[in-house]
Order: sequence, then C-alpha cells, then structure tokens
Amino acid sequence: MKKTIVLILCFIATTITTQGQHEKGDIMTSLLVSPFPTTSDNQDDFGIIGKINLEFFVSNEVSFSGSFFTTNNTLITNDSGLTIHSYGFIPSIQYYLLNNEKFNLFAQLGYGFGFEDRTRREIENSALTVFSAGFGANYKVADKLYIKGTLPYFKGQNITIDEKAADGIAVFLGINYAL
Repeated sequence: MKKTIVLILCFIATTITTQGQHEKGDIMTSLLVSPFPTTSDNQDDFGIIGKINLEFFVSNEVSFSGSFFTTNNTLITNDSGLTIHSYGFIPSIQYYLLNNEKFNLFAQLGYGFGFEDRTRREIENSALTVFSAGFGANYKVADKLYIKGTLPYFKGQNITIDEKAADGIAVFLGINYAL
C-alpha cells in the first residue's frame, strides 16, 4: 500500500512539474511597465515605458518574441515642458537558463525600430533604433498567470537627429499569461 501511494505521489509530482514549465509550441503574452525619468534643460520629468509582448517557444529553452513599446516621459511629472512619446517594435530571442514549474529565468537579446515624437521646434517625428539585452524571470501565481520581471540594458538612438534617446538599465514589472 505504501509503495502504491509513493508511486502515485511521484507520478502526480512529475505530471505537475512537466505541465508547469514552458514547452515547445507554448505562446505567452505579457504586459510590462517601467519608470521613465528624464532630464531636459535641467528640469526633471517622470513617466513610464509600457510594453506588450507576444512570445512563441520554438523549444523548451528558446523562444522568439515581439514587443510593442510606448513611452511618455511626463505622465506623472512634467517640469520641463518637453514631452517625449516613443513607439516601436523590438523582436528578440530568449534563452531559458532555468525552466521549471513555478519559476523560470531567461536571458534575452533584441534589436528593433521605432519613432519618437517630441514636442519641440527642431523636429516632430523621427526614427529610432533600439538595442536591448538583459535577464528576466517569471513566477507562477495561478494556472496560466505569472508575475514577470525583466532587467534589460537598452540603448535607443534617434537616427534622424543623431541623438541618444535612451541609454541604461530599466526595471520592468508586469504580468505574463499563457495562451
């Protein structure tokens, strides 16, 4: 009787573990936000960066994703009077260093394009290139729902006016949902 109970518990534990990790063919979608502080003319502004992401697993360890992003540097505080809105798309690849039932850890690398709209006299719309590399993690809180965090270094370059748009590390937090 004890052997049967142990075998049943081992089978259940194995099944739960296998079903919980990401596998080839899985599709995830996420919504993430990050603080976006900027300084213009010695005045500090504070806004957010938002990302919507769709991720497709080509194996248990590798996924490809596309992130649509938008920024607003004056959503919370606007002391400079200079509002910066950016929009764009960053395709990326993720490699899962750890992939288990409750928690997974990944490295990511991406490069994309976008547009920047500044409310100043120089130019209204301009093109961006965006490079992103970093790490992220998912923590399972419900059947298909995860808390997601990423810590990417990103560099945005305004190629129309040859000016740095962003350069540094950001902390993104949000939710991730298995489709």
